[in-house]
Amino acid sequence: MQNDNDLNELIIKIREKEEEELAQKLADVLKLKYFNLKIKHLNPEALKIIDKETANNLLILPIEKKGNNLILGVVDPTDDRVIKFIEELKQKGYSIDLGVISKSSFERGFIDYEFIKKDKPKYTQILEINEEKIESIIEKLKQKEDLGKLIDEIQSSQPLLILDYLMAAAFKFDSSDIHLEPLENKVIFKLRIDGILYEVAQINKSSYLIIKNRIKLFSGLFLNITQKPQDGRFSISLGNKKIDIRVSTIPSAYDETIVMRLLNPEKIMLSLEELGFEDYELKKINYYIYQPNGLILNTGPTGSGKTTTLYAILNKIKRTEIKIITIEDPIEYQIEGITQTQVNISENYTFASGLRSILRQDPDVILVGEIRDEETSKIAINASLTGHLVISTLHTNDSLGAIPRLIELGVDRSLIPSALKLVIAQRLLRRVCNNCSQEYYPDERLLTIIKNNLAYIPQDIYNSINFEKISLLKPQGCENCFYTGYKGRIAILELLEINENIKKIIYQGEINEQNLLEALKLSGFINLKQSGILRAIKKITTLEEVERVTGSLI
Repeated sequence: MQNDNDLNELIIKIREKEEEELAQKLADVLKLKYFNLKIKHLNPEALKIIDKETANNLLILPIEKKGNNLILGVVDPTDDRVIKFIEELKQKGYSIDLGVISKSSFERGFIDYEFIKKDKPKYTQILEINEEKIESIIEKLKQKEDLGKLIDEIQSSQPLLILDYLMAAAFKFDSSDIHLEPLENKVIFKLRIDGILYEVAQINKSSYLIIKNRIKLFSGLFLNITQKPQDGRFSISLGNKKIDIRVSTIPSAYDETIVMRLLNPEKIMLSLEELGFEDYELKKINYYIYQPNGLILNTGPTGSGKTTTLYAILNKIKRTEIKIITIEDPIEYQIEGITQTQVNISENYTFASGLRSILRQDPDVILVGEIRDEETSKIAINASLTGHLVISTLHTNDSLGAIPRLIELGVDRSLIPSALKLVIAQRLLRRVCNNCSQEYYPDERLLTIIKNNLAYIPQDIYNSINFEKISLLKPQGCENCFYTGYKGRIAILELLEINENIKKIIYQGEINEQNLLEALKLSGFINLKQSGILRAIKKITTLEEVERVTGSLI
């Protein structure tokens, strides 16, 4: 004997069969087509022609759109409302191909409305902030902690102004990111200053809702979506200055967490010389970026300055007689004289597919925002072997990890020595504040540690250091550096050249970081830690900062 579920399924199948038969008969009587939507998905572009509410009221569905030709399925073609609506579509220039569908088909097809990509709401892309107002707020901010006091004064009476105060503080303290982190009964504001997060203020939940919605409105995010991540961006116009803000929201335990990244063209559009590279580093980089072909990789974690370095390279080598094309995710800054394209997953424009398309444009130099999969890595390698200079990033901890990572991604190891020319690994160190730092002389123990760490650097650089007279700096803190002891940042580098010793290791298949390191010691390789120590000796940073970023010196 059948159970209740089996009986219900049988009844549903019988009903649906009867409905389909009736729809077919109605189509025959009216001399129209018959559509069965249980085996067909609706075209997303067609769905945008008729809104969800109208479709539900009239029991009508747009099935396909080809140019101005629109294929419609309708449950009752004799309904006066349907006839009137179809006439309205014709007046808009659509050619209508009408067919009959069953009620079951309608219910099945109607589900497709839930999967179409909705257009983002219209929003103001540029947030105009009164320059005088910002300047007046900045004057009141002597320390990071002052922001919390100022926000406490306005959050009850003028909560909309909180965003202005946040932006003013970000400009004042030269922040790269603003973090809004909800807790159970309050929301914490943090600023990332020179790579370090500082808590600067707190607000109540009701004020946060106002600020959150204002941010989402300006960045083109849906106000009613709170349980899914969203990404958007807007710009701030401050007098003659325009700063792009990249916004990311994610759901968290107590509300949405928001991070806003400030993209200031003045901070990223720097020359290689302005980035603080040493002369020997610039000499190597300049040699390889002016080669007609080959692969140059920049490695490091998020926030290590890779984008700034890559843009500096493109700015240096661009000239009218060469064609440079990029594929980025996203395009952070527009560079005049360069063709820049952006990854668009919804249109299947990925790093791999974009790189294939770019190669058909006859470029001389290609920038790939990131090599993250097998297809992209293989195309990049092949492009570098066929007359193109390819520059890209790769996520590894240091330069030595780049070669094993390429092999993991499926690159033929025999192609790497010919294709790969230079691997740059970099980190950002905070510059010690010149206004308040304190000079000191290392004791014998610390001096020995420094010497041991620099044992395998190039002999000429080692010999140029007078270890008997080394003095270093300690951070103190003053108003100039907002009492952190540091102000600004500088890059430290590893430069891995694919020399004959490295090529030999790759061809023999004995690839591991220890083997690579032993081979590099013979050629005067300088690692990240050593690069940092050399800058500490030059009083650009501190040993404490070198340890924070690169690990213990012992």
